[in-house]
Amino acid sequence: MLARLFADTDLIHAYGSASSGHAADLQAVAARLTALGTASASMFGPAGARFHAVLTRAVESEARRVNDLGAAIATSGPAAWGAAHAYAGADADAGNRLTGSW
Repeated sequence: MLARLFADTDLIHAYGSASSGHAADLQAVAARLTALGTASASMFGPAGARFHAVLTRAVESEARRVNDLGAAIATSGPAAWGAAHAYAGADADAGNRLTGSW
């Protein structure tokens, strides 16, 4: 029994585009989280200064994590597009070898 191999390059391209969009969304979330950390400590009053400092550190930490996740996902877009291009090239090459032209 022969295995049927197939790569849907349009779907792979769509995945790459979606990944790039998700990465951009995560970068926007990281920017908003970073902006939250710039709130004035005076709005918390004298008793809230310590709370504000801890909250700021936590928000900055989460913003870095979201930013790192966005950067990691951003690499999947070009990788997917490259894979789709490689599959299309391999398909064309195989067709040319079998028929002499594709």
